[in-house]
Amino acid sequence: MNDDEKRARIRDLDANISRLRSELPAPSADATDFVDAGQNLAAREELGGQIEALENERHRLRDELGEG
Repeated sequence: MNDDEKRARIRDLDANISRLRSELPAPSADATDFVDAGQNLAAREELGGQIEALENERHRLRDELGEG
């Protein structure tokens, strides 16, 4: 992957990270419904893991470009 391709990939990663962050559900405020709270937590953890993986790739590519 050349530098231009890495920069394009970083732009794609930034867009995907922003999209996933906007999809993160807010923490459940209603503690009486444990099923919904559990589903909310699971969704937040799944999206958080995806965001972390994309951020790690972005960081690696920026390091390779000397922009880290």
